[in-house]
Amino acid sequence: CVSGYWGSLFLGRVVQGFVAERLGTGRVLRASLLGMVAGAVLIALPAPAWVAVAGLLVLGFAAAPVFPLLTLGTAERVGAAHADRTIGVQIAAAGLGGALVPSGIGALVAYTSVEALGPALVVLAAALTTLHAVASRRP
Repeated sequence: CVSGYWGSLFLGRVVQGFVAERLGTGRVLRASLLGMVAGAVLIALPAPAWVAVAGLLVLGFAAAPVFPLLTLGTAERVGAAHADRTIGVQIAAAGLGGALVPSGIGALVAYTSVEALGPALVVLAAALTTLHAVASRRP
């Protein structure tokens, strides 16, 4: 399962890079965020194990372009004059999130059960999608 996730993430980076060139980064990013929610929902469903495995593959494929596309679009969002510092903050936040989110989910699973993993992923994916939608609004 873990190898499948990383394989689908790799495949997603390759495939969606080409797709982003044709459809635009905004469309691919929005579709990827929604795909992450869909994959997380599949993992959270009380269904046979193959559904959760499919969700893991969908989640990996969908998550693949999110960080690169968010970084790529930074200059558009904050202006070229502030892009370099903002990208530095993004990288630092990603590192911090990469440490805190798995630790938090691990603590949640230890405190409750492994069944909390799916709903936690749904909440995180939905929060990311919502934050992106709010941040993308033009004043």
